[in-house]
Amino acid sequence: MLAFVTVGSTRFDALVQAVVSGDVLHALRKKGYKRLVLQRGNSDLEDEGDATALDIMTLYRDGIEVETWKFKPSIQTDIERADLVISHAGSGTILDVLRQGKPMIVVPNPTLLHNHQEELASKLDSLGHLKATSV
Repeated sequence: MLAFVTVGSTRFDALVQAVVSGDVLHALRKKGYKRLVLQRGNSDLEDEGDATALDIMTLYRDGIEVETWKFKPSIQTDIERADLVISHAGSGTILDVLRQGKPMIVVPNPTLLHNHQEELASKLDSLGHLKATSV
């Protein structure tokens, strides 16, 4: 199974570091996930020194293959391939994922202007469309 994580076009270091942590990878592995694809935007990753010119890396942590990259022209294919999407709470990403009928966990980025993602995430969580949480 494949989990896809996206942080959008900004920095969200807390989410990037959380999803590659031992606790999260262990939980994913227990649920049957073997691969994690991480779109990290402008966020840093500890092992970034080995990145290619395209900023693509593959890491192996806690029994999970982690493919990570900064940006692509489109993440639609990644959403379609995913069994689970974990994302910042950007409205465009949320709509794209919900249209695909994929299970979704959103993590509002509190560093953005007026923490504007929190309201959308909370409302959609209360309506049962996704699960909202924090880092």
